[in-house]
Amino acid sequence: MHPILLAFIAGVLGGGVFTLLHLPLSWLLGSMVSVFLLNKWTKLEFAWPSYLRDLGLIIVGYAIGQSFSQKTMIEIFTQLPSMLTTTVTLIVFSMFLAYITSTMTGIGLTSTITGSIPGGLSQMVTLGEEMKNIDLTVVTILQVIRLLSVIFVVPFLVFSPLLAGDKTDSGTAAHSFEMPDLQWGFVLFFAIAVASGVLAKKIHLPTPTLLGPILVIGGFMIAELPVPQMPGLFIILAQLSLGIYFSFMMNFSSSGAMGKFILWSLFTSLCLLLCCAGLSVLLSRWHGISFLTAFISLAPGGMAEMALVGQAVHADLSIITGYHLFRILFILFIIPATLKGLFKLSFFQKDRHG
Repeated sequence: MHPILLAFIAGVLGGGVFTLLHLPLSWLLGSMVSVFLLNKWTKLEFAWPSYLRDLGLIIVGYAIGQSFSQKTMIEIFTQLPSMLTTTVTLIVFSMFLAYITSTMTGIGLTSTITGSIPGGLSQMVTLGEEMKNIDLTVVTILQVIRLLSVIFVVPFLVFSPLLAGDKTDSGTAAHSFEMPDLQWGFVLFFAIAVASGVLAKKIHLPTPTLLGPILVIGGFMIAELPVPQMPGLFIILAQLSLGIYFSFMMNFSSSGAMGKFILWSLFTSLCLLLCCAGLSVLLSRWHGISFLTAFISLAPGGMAEMALVGQAVHADLSIITGYHLFRILFILFIIPATLKGLFKLSFFQKDRHG
């Protein structure tokens, strides 16, 4: 059997089991767990090309774009000072956690800082490649562990009695298996979303296949054009695609030294989530938004994954996207020059072990 088809079947089985168990984001988490376990414990060959991941991101981007309106854009602009404050706070706290990780494991501070800043896996690994004396393995592992811990922990937190998440939809209930009645209007708008993802990639936007459709479909919504609804089946397929893709990130060394490093990475990821929870309390009071919307907006995961969580609990997707987009752009444009200048200081020069 073809490795891609095998991965898809394994993902559907895992997603189906998680759905039957009524677990949150069942198709994303279930497919991720099942493909990872089968990949690790069997001799079956799995593959998942990046274009299928991109297609999943385009679907999510379309769904996020539909949450925009003139009213939400005004709301986002009024929250720009809060976006700046929370982003800087999370980055400074991440650097503090990186210092603890470096102290406890003996790994170079420059590598742990680059790996700890919640700027997205691809962006931070690319940044690490541009700098001297950065251990890319450390950067990748830190980014992957934080992303995976957020993907697993946040849905369970959000749906727990603690946060009183909306259990009527665990990311699955609202999405039926009925084949969507695809109207030509939807086909046209979806084709536009795909084209916008391709164009965004060519002009090198961050997370282009997600951001392109958000900007274009969101633009149509702000202009009050009738954009057809994204079928629930497509959302399930997007979750499956992203879950299978993330499963291939979960390959960690089992050596003793690396084991200690991974444990500290998990600990610091959870500390960062606690910091996000504290900031979310303040944010919900400042702007009168729900705690769930504030928490998902600040959670240090990817924009697509957090949007799926937000959609499942009926949080405000436009606010969530606004905060994540602001953080991505801030880290993309401000952090590289800041880190390069910071790492030239004598404190970092003497600390460089890797």
